[in-house]
Amino acid sequence: MAIMTSAHAGAVSGGSLFSVPRSKFGCPAVPARAIGRPRLVEVLAQPDWRVALVTGGPATGKTVAVAQWFGALGPVAREWVTLDAGDDRPERFWLTFVLALDRAVPGAFTQAAAAAADVHRLPSEFLDRLLTAWSAVEDPLVIVLEDAHHLRSPEINHDLGFVVEHLPAVSRMLLTGRADPPLPASRWQGRGWLAELRQRDLALTLPEATELVAALGEHRLTDGEIEELWRHTEGWVAGLRLAAAGLKDRADVPAAVAEFSGRSPMVADLLADELLHRAPKDLSEFLLRTSVADVLDARLCDALSGRSDSAEVLRRMEGDLQFVMATGPGRDTWRYHPLLAEMLRSEMQTHHPGEWRELNRRAAVIMQEREDIAGAARCLLAAGDADRAFSIVFQAAYRRADLSDTPGIAAFVNLFPRELVTESAYRMLTYALMLGLAGQLPEAHAWLQRAQARIGDETQARAQDIATLDALRLLTFAVSAGAGNEIDAGRRAVEAVEAGLDLGVLGARARMNLVRGYLLVDQPGEADAVLRAGSPGDEIAALVLAPALAARIALRHGRLSEARRQATAALEAARAFGLDTHPGAVDANLALAGALIDRNELAAASATLRTLDEILQANPFTLVYQVLARLEKARVAAALDDWDEVFATVREAGKLIDHVPRSALRCLVDAAAARWHLEAGQARQAEELIATLPDGSPAHTLLQARLDLACGRPDTVRARLGRASPGTMRDRLAGELLLARAAIESDKDPGGHMTAAAGLAAPDHLVRVFLEEGPAVARLARAAAESLGTDAGTALSVALGSPSPSPSRAAPRQPAVTMTDREQSVLRFLPSHLTNAEIARECLMSVNTVKAHLKNIYAKLGVSTRASAVERARLLGLL
Repeated sequence: MAIMTSAHAGAVSGGSLFSVPRSKFGCPAVPARAIGRPRLVEVLAQPDWRVALVTGGPATGKTVAVAQWFGALGPVAREWVTLDAGDDRPERFWLTFVLALDRAVPGAFTQAAAAAADVHRLPSEFLDRLLTAWSAVEDPLVIVLEDAHHLRSPEINHDLGFVVEHLPAVSRMLLTGRADPPLPASRWQGRGWLAELRQRDLALTLPEATELVAALGEHRLTDGEIEELWRHTEGWVAGLRLAAAGLKDRADVPAAVAEFSGRSPMVADLLADELLHRAPKDLSEFLLRTSVADVLDARLCDALSGRSDSAEVLRRMEGDLQFVMATGPGRDTWRYHPLLAEMLRSEMQTHHPGEWRELNRRAAVIMQEREDIAGAARCLLAAGDADRAFSIVFQAAYRRADLSDTPGIAAFVNLFPRELVTESAYRMLTYALMLGLAGQLPEAHAWLQRAQARIGDETQARAQDIATLDALRLLTFAVSAGAGNEIDAGRRAVEAVEAGLDLGVLGARARMNLVRGYLLVDQPGEADAVLRAGSPGDEIAALVLAPALAARIALRHGRLSEARRQATAALEAARAFGLDTHPGAVDANLALAGALIDRNELAAASATLRTLDEILQANPFTLVYQVLARLEKARVAAALDDWDEVFATVREAGKLIDHVPRSALRCLVDAAAARWHLEAGQARQAEELIATLPDGSPAHTLLQARLDLACGRPDTVRARLGRASPGTMRDRLAGELLLARAAIESDKDPGGHMTAAAGLAAPDHLVRVFLEEGPAVARLARAAAESLGTDAGTALSVALGSPSPSPSRAAPRQPAVTMTDREQSVLRFLPSHLTNAEIARECLMSVNTVKAHLKNIYAKLGVSTRASAVERARLLGLL
């Protein structure tokens, strides 16, 4: 400490049994330029304060800030006193205090100093003499008591409080320390006498930190590196000074910045000396044992420390240490300063490694219960339990996949150190899965290849690793458009799970992914069998995924009512869980769109496909579904006679899977393209695509029959379909319609085939399948459906263009509206959902003529929409 001369102080201290070193007096030398004390200046510039408390944290930062303020006071009488443990005796303290006053105003406190020099007894009238002398000082007087936390004597603090309350109006007293002294601060605060500054009030801002680093002569740091140090130190001046000092002999500045922490020797020594070693033993043990957690609360700290009063301890430390900060809106959670936490953890790891691991395991249990996955994983890794850490992190990541939360998945994946992923093939496979779900497909593929190489190099690979690889291959195939056919791998994975093998997050949905795989290779019967053969998995799988996949199976069979019911149930469950973008919602909307198209409800189908597009944007990894959605859009475009849009959409679907040219998904795209080429009269292009499809598959058989019809080979159609064994009602229906077309082209009676087709389609109201075969088939289908004599048959006939049944004779009639024959011809097709182009073909007129008649019909009926026209026409008996 700097020594300020005072002959009087030397004489008094020399004549006393107490020796007061001159070094106890005087402001420490600090840079004259004020860096980072605007908050202190702002608070101390207020005119009404009588006493100021600047407390908390290590002394260095406070000392510099207060000393800079002290030195800038100008021509004001002032003195600085540095206290220590020896001053915690009334006689010693008051002698030191009065000597400081006499140094500040020489001669003003001579009698009070003489009274304090008698160590055997402090006269009862001492405080009166002191205050009398002080009141005679008319000019401002400032006294700073540094390290006032050493004053624990109740007598000293009581008398000091008395002095503060009787200070002359122009005098000020400022106390610094690690903790607030037991003075009546609340009373002073209520009277407006108290100025309070804590460690956080003295923290530097980023511009101030930049200025400090430059003032310390360190010019090699980038703005980003300064910000990194500022965030790590939270603006603590001493921490920034130590960081800058640590750079002096380092050539690799970025490495030095990255390595700076509470474990750095200079920082650790300072914090340990100022906070840990000076704290009572029970408090230092509390600090060490609770340092395992980033966020502290009463229950967690009770469990770690073995105490039952942790909340009170934390509140007390917040006030005393200031390197303990309350967080949260209720101020019922706390945290340690990053550097303090790092120092404490280093102490525990070095001196109590066994206890450190046990405390981390104990904390992880509580954190996992609270779904603090990041905290639990960090504690488990610190405890050396990497397997458990890996498990909880990637289970949490998979749950985020249910929410289509790609950033959330990536955040969880990043919690686990990559160097630990390579310790096992199982971890590498699971890691690859999560990277894929996070949309990082190239990196996911690279990790999958590494895992496969690891398994291939092992003399005897673990069953878990092999089954996990099978499950991942299945998922890649069923969702992300992987090459090849991974159904066999999927079957093995499901069998492994059923046998009790734990495949983690991949095993939980293996059955659902196998169902998807079977649908992709167009084996709906196998998909249905797998779905029914065992538990779908967790609650979300049971209530969202299972019904959604059941809807897709029902759609493929042609059971439209069941498809709509199952899809609706899945979507309602997804909404109830808050999972509107869940992959199960993709399956459900895909099934619902297909059913609406089959029923020729094209507007509703288009709306559902738009919803599906929105969901797919949140699921970038679901390449299979992006392709399937485009194929359904192509069906809608074909229904609207927009052939440019049909082929553009199919080409777009094909481009999505150019990287897997021969895959099950490519077969679906090629089958759709071949169908539309045939409709457009492009038989050669269709034939090339059909040749690439698996021989004997339903798509190959039916498309080959269509090609036969296009090439004028009706007899070949009958022979080909006669040998086929359709596996679904939908395929039987398509076959009957193709046979009917073959009969028409052979001038034979198609009635039997049309009746069979109508009988298959009517119960589930499949409309589009007839319209897609052309006007001739649609006309025959109307009669065949009507001939069934059932309500379902009549509804199908009306949907295909037949007039609606006459209303009850008792129904009230409105004034007649006269329609021309041509208008009446158009009007009778309005309930059918046929497009204008399809009505034009049925009525043998142009589309523009149909539009003109519609305009006249709407005008005569006094309506503006097709639905209103149908309703009004039925009321008037025109339909």
